[in-house]
Amino acid sequence: MRNSLAVLAAVSLTAGARLAAQTPLATYADAFETRAGAATPAISYDVRVDTARSRLSIVMHVERAPATVRIAIPRWAPGAYRLVDFAARLRAVTVVTSAGERRVADSALAGKPVWPAPDAPALAVPGGVLEVRYDVVGDSSPNNRAFLRSSGALLDGPGTYLYLPGQTLAPARVHFDVPPTWRIVTGLRPTFDPASFFAPSYDVLIDSPVLMGDARSLAVRQLDVEGVPHRVAWWRRPGAPAFDTAAFVAPIPPIVEQVKRIFGWIPYRDYSFLFIDGTGGGLEHLNSTTIGISAAAVARDPLAHVDVTAHEYFHHWNVKRIRPIALGPFDYQRATRTRSLWLSEGVTDYFAGAIVRRAGLVTDSAARDALASSIESYLGNPASSVLAPERSSFTAWDTPVVNHGYSLSYYLSGGLLGEILDVRLRARNEASGGMDALMRRLRDRYAGPRGFTDADIRREASAVCGCDMSSFFASYVAGAKTLPLDDFAAALGWRLVVERAPATDSGGNALPDRRAGIIPYGGAGSAGGAMGGPLKLAVGDPASAWGRAGLTTGDTLIAVNGEPVATASGFRALLASLAIGDSVTVLVRRGGERSFVVHVAGYDRTRVRLDEVPSPSAAQLRARDRWMHGESGRGRPPVREDTTAAP
Repeated sequence: MRNSLAVLAAVSLTAGARLAAQTPLATYADAFETRAGAATPAISYDVRVDTARSRLSIVMHVERAPATVRIAIPRWAPGAYRLVDFAARLRAVTVVTSAGERRVADSALAGKPVWPAPDAPALAVPGGVLEVRYDVVGDSSPNNRAFLRSSGALLDGPGTYLYLPGQTLAPARVHFDVPPTWRIVTGLRPTFDPASFFAPSYDVLIDSPVLMGDARSLAVRQLDVEGVPHRVAWWRRPGAPAFDTAAFVAPIPPIVEQVKRIFGWIPYRDYSFLFIDGTGGGLEHLNSTTIGISAAAVARDPLAHVDVTAHEYFHHWNVKRIRPIALGPFDYQRATRTRSLWLSEGVTDYFAGAIVRRAGLVTDSAARDALASSIESYLGNPASSVLAPERSSFTAWDTPVVNHGYSLSYYLSGGLLGEILDVRLRARNEASGGMDALMRRLRDRYAGPRGFTDADIRREASAVCGCDMSSFFASYVAGAKTLPLDDFAAALGWRLVVERAPATDSGGNALPDRRAGIIPYGGAGSAGGAMGGPLKLAVGDPASAWGRAGLTTGDTLIAVNGEPVATASGFRALLASLAIGDSVTVLVRRGGERSFVVHVAGYDRTRVRLDEVPSPSAAQLRARDRWMHGESGRGRPPVREDTTAAP
């Protein structure tokens, strides 16, 4: 695979442009990467990858430790917006000080992952030298968070590194002991030793995942984009299907270029795209991203990753630097809530679509169809007239029970808000810059230590618009009024057509109403119950057959037709077996045990399309061209339409 990664198109700039791409300094002190004093602890980690036991064996060494300390592992996972019991994977935790060895039972850190507990005396560290040895159990299932297999591994910072509460600004060094054929790719600062790296703080350390693997499984391509080094690394399972690797990597430079056009410069010294042949999804980091996508999907379409890649890459500005005031600095032991995930995540989805369009990575018709599909998903969800985007954001880690069973993705509502806002912000002046200008204003004013508030978003949007946006935000962001999608479509010369029709399969056969599910496990304190705990129903539409029967989200599922249901997969299999005309008896616990009869019928589904308006105006055509190609219009030719007739 290493030899099959072919020549890639990358951008080379003049020396002057290279200098312009670097991060500018605001103060003299910014020129120093490490701001450590004489009393700052010196912390290092030795991480040995033990593939035979599927474990990480780690030694944390601290010099100049405070006189008393506590040892902790995070519960909060930045970027994932959830609490996770990382301590459950710890084994053989041993603390060594000059006073001798002291072992910590695994259960002492599980659930309350700070030792000694806050209500107990802290650990004395005579001489200021402390050593903590521990193992982390690996996950063999490849995904975009963490895994460990014989051919490679992905290390997730919060689940890997213990820390000293109150000392997260101390710099750290980490050395990896890996099999001799493995290579390492990470956003951490390299050193002369290719297996050793540096982080200016614990916050940076755990925000820098590490992908590693042998030469057959892990391919790495170095790119020069806008004068800044970028790496694209791809780990594949043994025996995974081959794909066009040049076509897979080729869209990345245009994505980087488009984001740089929005903000004017690149805020990092290097960036790593880390792709894993495994469970889908992505997670942003300060100067890297981890993205899960199967080799089979890429073999079918080498551009299958561009939407998630554009989304996660845009996060290096939106969230990592332009962040709500609540999202940093983190207390890694507590959940953090914000009402602004509609902007941090949803508007990032908006920009992901815009970046892909502007980079010419999607056809005009496919982009319009994708927009219609998003509108269809939004209008087809009864929560669209019940849940405000700010409410969806604030309750991200709660079960739908807190919203009376309704659930609406802040990705979806926020993405559509981004589309609508871009038009609204240009209503008085097409050249205002729209959403691009709003993000630049948020960066310029709030990308420092403070972060932004909800009021700051409204104020800066009004500044871009040259009008008062308060009523818009009150109705559609803080309020639950259905988004004004007709006006948005009309501004681009389209007519929004919304129809209700019976739900059918590809053959035109009516589909049975299976609109029920299980609230997924999302980590303690986030959506879903405890892993391995009782199953809880999710009934998102009260008008569904399940809602009409009297079932509600949060009901604890006991049995269906007298048969106990113990797993989510078992419930999904049962749903798949249902046909129109069936009746099922569902036993749940809601206070006491209660039984409901669901009569399975067909149901109607919302269908949406965007039709061309007769004789669109010049302003509408300009707006549509700008939507598809950006401020410069057709500066980059679109992807060629496939007009080949089907055989």
